[in-house]
Amino acid sequence: METRTLLGIGMALVVAIVAAVVSTPLCRRLATRVGAISHPSPARWCKRSTALLGGVALVVATAAGIVTANWLIGDVWVDRLRAPIFGPAVGVMLSAGLMFLAGLVDDLVHLRPQAKFLLQLVAGVVLLSSGAVLSVTDSYVVNVVATLFWFVALTNAFNLLDGLDGVAAGVGAIAAFFLGLTFALRGAWWHAAVAWSLAGAALGFLRYNVHRASIFLGDAGSLFIGSVLAGLVASAPEAASASLVSVLFVPLAIVAVPLLDTSLVTMTRVLAGRPISVGGLDHSTYRLIALGLTEGQVAVLLGGFAAAGGLVALVLTWLDHGLGLIVGTIFLVAMSLLAAYLGRIQITASDEVRRLKAGTVLVRTLIYKRRLAEILLDVVLVALAYYGAYRLRFDGALPGAYVAAFETTVGLTIAATIVALGVFGAYRGAWEYAGLFDAYRVLGAVGVASVLLLVYGEWRVPALAQSHSLVYINALLATTMLLAARLSFRSLDTLRQRQRLRGHRVLIYGADHGGELTLRELHNHPDLGLRPVCFVDEDPRRQGAEIHGVPIVAGFDGLGWAIERYKIDRIVIGTRQLAPEGVGVIQAVARALGVEVAEVNFAVRWLFAVRWLPAPDVVPAARVVDGVPSEVEILAEGNGNGNGNGKGNGKGTGNRTGTERGAEMRDVRVAG
Repeated sequence: METRTLLGIGMALVVAIVAAVVSTPLCRRLATRVGAISHPSPARWCKRSTALLGGVALVVATAAGIVTANWLIGDVWVDRLRAPIFGPAVGVMLSAGLMFLAGLVDDLVHLRPQAKFLLQLVAGVVLLSSGAVLSVTDSYVVNVVATLFWFVALTNAFNLLDGLDGVAAGVGAIAAFFLGLTFALRGAWWHAAVAWSLAGAALGFLRYNVHRASIFLGDAGSLFIGSVLAGLVASAPEAASASLVSVLFVPLAIVAVPLLDTSLVTMTRVLAGRPISVGGLDHSTYRLIALGLTEGQVAVLLGGFAAAGGLVALVLTWLDHGLGLIVGTIFLVAMSLLAAYLGRIQITASDEVRRLKAGTVLVRTLIYKRRLAEILLDVVLVALAYYGAYRLRFDGALPGAYVAAFETTVGLTIAATIVALGVFGAYRGAWEYAGLFDAYRVLGAVGVASVLLLVYGEWRVPALAQSHSLVYINALLATTMLLAARLSFRSLDTLRQRQRLRGHRVLIYGADHGGELTLRELHNHPDLGLRPVCFVDEDPRRQGAEIHGVPIVAGFDGLGWAIERYKIDRIVIGTRQLAPEGVGVIQAVARALGVEVAEVNFAVRWLFAVRWLPAPDVVPAARVVDGVPSEVEILAEGNGNGNGNGKGNGKGTGNRTGTERGAEMRDVRVAG
């Protein structure tokens, strides 16, 4: 019987794909006739007018899939929709239908953001009234609030994600497919049929929505996808008895991409003092484009992240509660770090300087100056590492004595590690420049915290005193997680630089400190159009090794071979220890092979000391604007020689006259 049901659901997926392929062109023509067209604007990425009403095709195709499943399954379907399930199922359809109608009205006549938010709340209440409530706590009131927040957040997430060709539909199709798979594994066949019908509809629609899209989902489509997925999760029949991992982490992993995009946009706009409801080009999709990816690559990348989340969700369904908690948390932390990294990418904004609200200044102070976000992340990682140590030590259910030991010491472990990290200066470093010194700070802090834990265990916790390996495993896990978090920005920067490097293939001569610095500078300046390919160094002990992933391929005698083997266009001499004769030989070899040579030198250029003097009485009246002089005198100290009687107002010391310095540095303006 279940085989018949599964085949029926599979056919629903196929029928939904076909229905979307057929109905989408019809909806495109309808949008053109009624004027439902998205026109280019500064707040949107699209550069040409594109038809809307893709949501209509999505709903039609989803309905076709559900009807097909109902027809093929027959009486079994009726049995699956008995009283406990029938009410929430109707609630899912009603709330999703209301969101579709609200989006359709917005596509045609444009609703205000406040009106859309109010309608989302109404649709969420409809879902709740049908009995669909997430069981995340023992408090019914908290569960109701959490369900309403989940519905509104996920619905808005897909609405905000729909800004780039193929992204919302692609991520929605992948999320719906994996969600349907988890429902099928749990025997929730109706939910699986609806999810796969939605997945098929989105896949068929993608035929016309990939770059360059001929039709958009519009608000009708994006709101429909988000509301259906949110409603299916909230109304899952096993939700009341399932574990926290199944209720919370499985759906969060599946829809991590749209939710993190919404969180990123919300946080960055709050910190910038901009209204959340106003559109803009500050989404994760546009930030990825700013990194150098194309629109198609962004769609594929986000689809890959969504698929990874779906695979993690499947793994979570097979793990016990404890391991599921660890794996789910690690995945969400990794995705959050990626979102935080994208939040650093600068997006072109208006030239108008906005006055920040007091609340915005407070939030910036708390997050950036006090490093609260970093500290909270470390709290999660330290707690996760400590629990992971117990799970690795016992490889299964913990004995009662060790459960008590964990509960007794987890607070102490977190507090000791966080305080030690602060004392060692771990919260003073910038993650994008994390290096060996930051690793020493983390190692020192974890070491001190581990010693304190050992001493406390010997004194007060007999179970911990009998198993010191728990402390050692915890130290290894905590160090690994804390360092991985701090090096994440540096690693992503390296990947970003490698991806952006284009241009001439470069051989760097010298694999010492100077060569390594040259390599980093070439990576940091892709505008130079130089792509490091290999090193050549005269020290044979270095050959065969790598520096930041670039191989050292030969010595001085193999320079000509390396140029031909690696198709080198330019040679950059990075070492400071090469004699002039050696430079001449390199130039001769390069000239014979038609290769250009450059030499990198590090130098410090000392500037003259400059002191500004207020002298409004000597400034011509023509250069005074609103009582503020537009030129100022300067006193420069230098060792040059010279005389002259110009009309500059500078005064000099030493052998140079103030007249010369007035001529050199005239037209120095001050803002007034």
